[in-house]
Amino acid sequence: MTLHEQYVSLILMIVMGVWIGASFSVYQRYVHPGRGRRWLLLISDPLFWIVQALLLFALLMPVNEGQLRLYYFLGIALGFAFYKALLERPFMRLFNRVMTAIVRTGRFIAKTVYQLFLYPLFFLLMLAYRLCRMTVSVVLKILLFLLAIPLKILKGLIRLIVPNHWLIFLRDTGIRIRQKFRQWMSVLIKRK
Repeated sequence: MTLHEQYVSLILMIVMGVWIGASFSVYQRYVHPGRGRRWLLLISDPLFWIVQALLLFALLMPVNEGQLRLYYFLGIALGFAFYKALLERPFMRLFNRVMTAIVRTGRFIAKTVYQLFLYPLFFLLMLAYRLCRMTVSVVLKILLFLLAIPLKILKGLIRLIVPNHWLIFLRDTGIRIRQKFRQWMSVLIKRK
């Protein structure tokens, strides 16, 4: 391993220390659970460190074929300390602003989609439903009116021909049928 490869590896490990510090800050800020979900730490903490180790070795493989040296760990510690001392506050401020901008943009897009597409579609569907209900109501009332005239004529003819006790039975049966029919029609017409 040449001196140039060792310098590149050390600089890479310092950058990796900064990366680990930044990702750890983001992990603690957004992913780390509150007091109520401590059991998630059993899963999330090992996964975080496994991902960091895999990333470290993935970057170390092309540079020096994955060989670990003591000064690599010192380089990671130096990068982590550099991040914690100088870069943590500005990075977290910038990261929070970026996340706030992303959330606001997402909310704006969601409101825009709702206002421009979903609300008018809902309004049109409600309008179509009410127009259909009104049309059915009007058509049924016209049909009932048109059927009422022949039924009254037929009723008068039946009174002339049929005996009275049959008429009383037919009248009671007709009243029950009309009541049932009105119940069915009220269900169709007044349903909201």
